[in-house]
Parts: sequence; structure tokens; C-alpha cells
Amino acid sequence: MTKYISIIFLSSFIFSISLQEIYDNSTSQNGYDKYLVLNRDSIYTGGIGIYEGNIFIDCNSAIIDLESGNGIWVYSDEQYSSSLEIEYCNIINGDYYGLSFGGNSVGNIKNCNLLNTNYGLKLFDESNVTITNSIFGYNTTYGIGMYTENPTLNITYSLFWENIEDDCMENCPG
Repeated sequence: MTKYISIIFLSSFIFSISLQEIYDNSTSQNGYDKYLVLNRDSIYTGGIGIYEGNIFIDCNSAIIDLESGNGIWVYSDEQYSSSLEIEYCNIINGDYYGLSFGGNSVGNIKNCNLLNTNYGLKLFDESNVTITNSIFGYNTTYGIGMYTENPTLNITYSLFWENIEDDCMENCPG
């Protein structure tokens, strides 16, 4: 049994795909500027930066391993609007954050697990994020950190588990 599990883990690791590569090659669909559908039981590596467009990511329970780097960040301003709808993702191993929203970006996070990052989710400026049925666990600092007093966060049916400093913090680190 151990050999079988090791072979599956090793083959998944060897055949991991860059999330940036998938993002760069994605096309528009269903009203989104970029529409990404990841393969179930696959491992995608690295984060991405979204600074323009309406983006959809359906992970199909795939893993996004940030490999001790940055996560997925979204930034929007008056000239370039951006939003991210992300679902069924397992985002792990980020040194800084799993997801981050800044400026006046908009996000919708559904059925995701943000595990073993510094912050599961960071919110800045006047971002507006809705979270449904997600888990924030084993994050080094916080499950969710709100860095200013202006973000809007709506969260339902979500779980915080074993986040080291605390589950959530508003106006941190202040």
C-alpha cells in the first residue's frame, strides 16, 4: 500500500503544471475574460497575478501548490477592473498568502481550502470578497487578514482550523 501511494504522489509531483502557463493559455468563455478549468487530482504550481479582466477558475479539487512563493493576487483600479471567481481549489504552501485582493477588486471564493500559508486570504483597500463553504487551516499567521478598514467581506458556511496566531484579524498588523 505504501509503494502505491508513493508512486501516485511522485508521478503527480513530476507532472505538475505551472498555474501561470494554464492562465496564459486560457481563453474567454461564459462572459469571463479568462476561463480556467483545472484537471481533478492534478497539482499546479506557483501563483498568478490578476490586474485586469474578469477571471474564473474551477479547480475541480486540484491542488495549487504555491511552493513557498506568492499566491494568487487580484488588484483593480479605476482604469483596469479585475475580479476573480474561484471554486473547488486546494491552495497550499504559500509563504505570504493563498489569495490576496487589493484596490477595488471583487472576489467570489466557493468551496476552497486555503491551507499552510502565512495568511489564507489577505484583503486590502476597498476590495469586496464573498466566501462560501471554505476552510482556512494551519496558516502561520491568520486564516484571513484585513489590512485596512475598507474591504467588504461576506463569509458563510466556512471553517477556521488551527491557524497559528488567530483565525481572523481586522486592520492588521495594526
